[in-house]
Amino acid sequence: MNSNINIEESSNDKLWDQFVLKSYNKNFYSFSDILNLEKKHKKFFVYKNDEIIASFNIVIENDKIVLPKYNLYSPINYKLLSGTKLSSLNSMQFIINSEINDFLLKNFKKIYISYDYCTNDIRPFTWYGYPDISKSYKIRVKYTYLSNIKNLNENNFSNSEIYLNSSETNRREIRNSLNKKYKFLELFSKEIFFSLKNSSYSIHKKKFNKEYYEKVFSVFKKLHEKKLIKMYVTFKNDTPFFMTMYSLISNKSMFLHSGRLNNIDNKNLISVFSMFKSFIELSKLGIEKLDFEGMNSPNNSKSKMKFGGHLLPYYILELNKD
Repeated sequence: MNSNINIEESSNDKLWDQFVLKSYNKNFYSFSDILNLEKKHKKFFVYKNDEIIASFNIVIENDKIVLPKYNLYSPINYKLLSGTKLSSLNSMQFIINSEINDFLLKNFKKIYISYDYCTNDIRPFTWYGYPDISKSYKIRVKYTYLSNIKNLNENNFSNSEIYLNSSETNRREIRNSLNKKYKFLELFSKEIFFSLKNSSYSIHKKKFNKEYYEKVFSVFKKLHEKKLIKMYVTFKNDTPFFMTMYSLISNKSMFLHSGRLNNIDNKNLISVFSMFKSFIELSKLGIEKLDFEGMNSPNNSKSKMKFGGHLLPYYILELNKD
């Protein structure tokens, strides 16, 4: 362990959120409003001397660290160190991850945790128990897509990175859909959100968990009031057909939710229109990086892969010391 580094629990939500906003990853799922949805969770700062250099959170159930119910990740947020050499950045992440791993191993026998793609050096975790791999963490690799939407606009979209990286079929659908002039609005509506999410679940023959989404939407409402969320809706014949919801943090956005009706003509074209039009609107707000939020099921991946982007891994770690 590094004698200059210590880990302390935090209950100061204001300080926590301020650090998340200034951090390197700026992960939406780190905001205290989101974390507070979990029944039992803890937040920690990593200090070097008296300076906060990272933060992380864990969800606890029966004295075990478990995957969050309401979050995709339990991210480690790293202090943004602009102008620092890559070797120094890599070294600092390794040290931070090592300290966090030591802390978790000291306090918990069962660990089940998910980190975002910014935690790309998981060696401190994978080296635990080495060379006896039977004592090591079990690692599951998952993926997300990161696309560049900087300076994307309706008049010059054909020169944008996301358009040029799209499949030929998707490019054609983008061009055709933008000529259709569907009604498209920024509209934060609980009624539309619930209606189209419920419809999407029905399409995939899954049950819509109303109680779960009531809790989620109540937090989204708070974050929308803080200008950290946008929702866009596409209409056909004045009927809401497709909606998308995104986080907004500095120049980065995460694709949080989408939903659509099923029994309507040209549904693929309207879906492409809705997504690409929302990318244009996000770009106008200064968003440059769009995280598509997971590429881990055939249906989910298919609809997102056609926009191109960089495929990035993220990791789920599991350890049972009993």
